[in-house]
Amino acid sequence: MDIFSELKKRETFLTGAKTTEQDVKCLANTLPQELVPSWLPICLQEFKLAGTCFSLDEKLDKSELGADIKWFTVSQMLEEALEVYPGKVVLDLGYLPIAACLFGSGDPYFLKVLNDGEDPTLVRIPHNFASEDKQYPENEIEVICDSLSEFFSKATIY
Repeated sequence: MDIFSELKKRETFLTGAKTTEQDVKCLANTLPQELVPSWLPICLQEFKLAGTCFSLDEKLDKSELGADIKWFTVSQMLEEALEVYPGKVVLDLGYLPIAACLFGSGDPYFLKVLNDGEDPTLVRIPHNFASEDKQYPENEIEVICDSLSEFFSKATIY
């Protein structure tokens, strides 16, 4: 599977907005280069991801909790990555924030972009383990899907 082909299949169902070129440049200029994979700006500009809501049944979610998420805008990605927890403490571990939880837990969703190839793992990172004075325990990170393309192929869009 590949991210572009999965998004292309579902393009007409995406309910959000495309990201502007200016926002993509802001993302690339604000975050470390290794955390903005080359495919991401293209996806954000080509597909109406920002604000789209996705749901993944607990039977299809590796954490077995299910996922109900809303894809971030670029400004929300940057806020989660640089200003709030757990984003601030997992950024150095190679996690890029991409979505908010709609279940009510407040635990954001991230892609493991550092060293994870062209189709990164989608994870949920509980904020209750985040601390300014210690590294985030990676064993507490919950894998949702082994790849973003897998998530796109299995999730319901609403």
